[in-house]
Amino acid sequence: MAYDALVERNMSVPRAKLFAALTDFGGIKKVLGDAVESCELTGTGVGCLRTIKLAAGARVVERLEIAHDQSIFAYTMTEVSGFPIKKYFAVVFLADNGKGGTNVTYGSNWEADGMDEDELRAMLEGLYNAILDGIAKLP
Repeated sequence: MAYDALVERNMSVPRAKLFAALTDFGGIKKVLGDAVESCELTGTGVGCLRTIKLAAGARVVERLEIAHDQSIFAYTMTEVSGFPIKKYFAVVFLADNGKGGTNVTYGSNWEADGMDEDELRAMLEGLYNAILDGIAKLP
């Protein structure tokens, strides 16, 4: 499947740590720090919602769609305010790399809404790298 935005990385972080951080759906502020003003979680597990207020002023509501076998994680944006995107779906695939680390594929499909597609792609790929870097720095 072709993605509108895609980051592929070989990380020294164990798959279990990456998966645990991703599925701590309300813990995105731990990973992104000051870029996130607040995050409120409603529910638990698949189907739960997180409402994220970004320091830049945007607000998004995301639903956890898939969390399976420490290898696949997916979410959608169900509401968006102040962010130039619609019809957003992201999926993360995790696989052991045989050296104690993880091969990560983080991709998404979406439609730009008021922003150039290439600019939005670069912004999302920067976000995915920031999320992965933030997870790598967690204790």
